[in-house]
Amino acid sequence: MERLRAEVARLKQEQEKEQAPAERRDRTGWWRPVVAGILVLVAALLAPLSVLATWANGQIDDTDRYIATVGPLANDPDVQKAVAARVEQVVFSYLDIDAATAALVDAINQQGLPPAAAATLQAAIGPLASGIRNFVSDQILKFVQSDAFEDAWIQANREAHSQLVAALTGKGDAVKIENGEVTIGLATIIDAVKTQLTDAGFAIADRIPEVNATFTVFQSSDLGKVQTALGLLDDLSTWLPVIGLALLAIAVMISRDRRRVVLAAGIAVAASMLLLGLALNVIRPFYLDALPASSSAAAAGALYDQIVSFIRFALRGVLVLGVAVAVGAWLSAPRGTGAAARTGIGNGIAFVRRGGARAGMDTGRLGVFLRQYRVAVRVVTLAVAALWYLSLDHPTGDTALWFVLGVVVVLIVTEFLAAPPPAVAAAQDPPPA
Repeated sequence: MERLRAEVARLKQEQEKEQAPAERRDRTGWWRPVVAGILVLVAALLAPLSVLATWANGQIDDTDRYIATVGPLANDPDVQKAVAARVEQVVFSYLDIDAATAALVDAINQQGLPPAAAATLQAAIGPLASGIRNFVSDQILKFVQSDAFEDAWIQANREAHSQLVAALTGKGDAVKIENGEVTIGLATIIDAVKTQLTDAGFAIADRIPEVNATFTVFQSSDLGKVQTALGLLDDLSTWLPVIGLALLAIAVMISRDRRRVVLAAGIAVAASMLLLGLALNVIRPFYLDALPASSSAAAAGALYDQIVSFIRFALRGVLVLGVAVAVGAWLSAPRGTGAAARTGIGNGIAFVRRGGARAGMDTGRLGVFLRQYRVAVRVVTLAVAALWYLSLDHPTGDTALWFVLGVVVVLIVTEFLAAPPPAVAAAQDPPPA
């Protein structure tokens, strides 16, 4: 009798699954799949814009996060060389080494040196000036490779961050923008180099006045269009994600086969994130080509990669969630490979549960509770994970992956701890003869 009851329960579940397509056939109307498909497509197109809007509104405005990202650039050899070259250009523009060397030789010659010594000294003007330049260059390179440069770099970027945000969004007038160029100041680094040279015995460095030297980080004739676009995204940053989620919800509600729409939505959102990542890679060479010829392409590329890393972090998180939703919809299929995979997982959990029961494990009231409220437990688990994820300021791809794995582990554990129906339990473990 117990085995027959278990078989009846199994057949009843299969009958309910077979009735589901009949219920879906009641959702008639040619417009349902068309409208649902359009809504999913629009939501997928809004997903990259939502990521960009979140970046423009929140992540780039977070100075501490910006500093944590660009701070390691102080140890990048290409950035060090580019900064050293720019600092040398500024230093030598205020220090005429050739004139100073010639004046020094003339002063020595006036002391009445022998003709041969005077001629030798006069011939040494060029090598002496070159040696002084090499000394200054070595001191500058030594500075940019030191820990002091990292501190100066962080301070300079902290001061420049608000200017960079103003340049990208068009809000504020602190940034210097001329002819479509965005420049960042080097005053802090120049002052530190002056101190480095003075401490090394090169007292002539005191002649360098306080200067507002800059280097170009972006140049484009379309800078005004960039400001307009990012300003609009900044204003819509709160609503774009909400609109996208609302469109997906409507598409699922009106569709004939909700599971397939959820599957299509997950795939479409994940694909849009891949396209966004591809677009960032395509834009990179155009950004480098827009810089002046005097700029270091390697340093500019490193700077670009660090700035857009905010966008890459966000798109990876959305990509992982899209794939997770698609996989979940695939596993919920009533038949086919998804159903076979779900059955295999269920059989594996049941096998482990039976082994635990034979070993004396009994979940007691907890198992009965998890069995009776299995659906509610799943819904609460997913809802808590979703709210927790949305509460994070800067979720990344790794964060989303850990959340997905955590939810999967919780669902598997609850399924394992849930006690089977009494009839099934009796059929699986019959009393000994």
